[in-house]
Amino acid sequence: MSDTKSGPTIDVAVIGATGLVGNAVLEHLSDADINVGQLYAVASENSAAEHVNFGKRQLSVQPLSAFDFNQVQLCFFCVPADVVDQYLPMAVKAGCYCIDFSTSSRLNDDVPLIVCGVNEQDLQEGDSKIVASPDSSIVHLAQILAPLKKLGVVERINATLLRAVSEVGRRGIDELSQQSIALFNLKPIKKEHFSAQIAFNVLPHASHADKENRLAAELQEELGKVMHDKALLLNVSLTQVPVFYGHSMTLQLEFSQDTEVAEVTNLLASASDLHFTGRQANRPDSVSDAVNQKGVFLGCVRQDSTWQNGINLWAVADNIHQGAAINGVQIGEILVKSYL
Repeated sequence: MSDTKSGPTIDVAVIGATGLVGNAVLEHLSDADINVGQLYAVASENSAAEHVNFGKRQLSVQPLSAFDFNQVQLCFFCVPADVVDQYLPMAVKAGCYCIDFSTSSRLNDDVPLIVCGVNEQDLQEGDSKIVASPDSSIVHLAQILAPLKKLGVVERINATLLRAVSEVGRRGIDELSQQSIALFNLKPIKKEHFSAQIAFNVLPHASHADKENRLAAELQEELGKVMHDKALLLNVSLTQVPVFYGHSMTLQLEFSQDTEVAEVTNLLASASDLHFTGRQANRPDSVSDAVNQKGVFLGCVRQDSTWQNGINLWAVADNIHQGAAINGVQIGEILVKSYL
């Protein structure tokens, strides 16, 4: 890879390389504007005998517990927060720049929370070697809101977030698959990672109200941090749906002044990270449009009949690629260009 890219050679580690986000980071990193020298695929001991693909190369997976962070300058942490909390300080001590996809660093005031194309200028503030990537739905939502700033203040957002099972990793994919097969074969189902049967069902995202409220509060705080607007109100309903990949959302945006549908659609259609389907019937949908694709797909934009300053719309995007890996790799490109 290194002979086709300009700039300094950067040695990189992808922590959690065998997971869904880690695999996606490797995919997009192979096409990124980063002159990758040595690339280390790192995961838990359970995955240490595996191999992963990086472009046309196949990499052996190394155990995280024995990994020496002094070998690299850039790390992608594609693992849960408890693993990040244990190993990220080691990477920082070794002088690495670290991109964290977990919840560990997102609300830390000393860590920039970045959605590329929205607030990457925040990387210039402070001297943190850690950069956090938001929840995938917040990445999608921030990319929708960014071009609409020209229309004035969005005071409140009512959002129903329909979340794919891949947000909990391969275990979510496996549980939906196994339950579907069991039901077709008239076998009893097993549930482990979701509060009830997820196959052919729709569930509240959290099984307890306090957990749901905490998640909603964290999402509002993440969005306010990215958009530089702590007064922005985000009223969220989180729903788990029996979809493998691709988050969907219905949005009601309440502006501070009269806003026309035509103004909104023109701005959305002109944004590079957004794909506006116009008046196509029944589009977009996550399977046909968003899965494995770049960008956020939008449609069904209409005036809210109950609020003169309200606009309703529908959006879908790949939660693993657009909501995580692409944003993280773009952050990495900026770090390499300006800081490494």
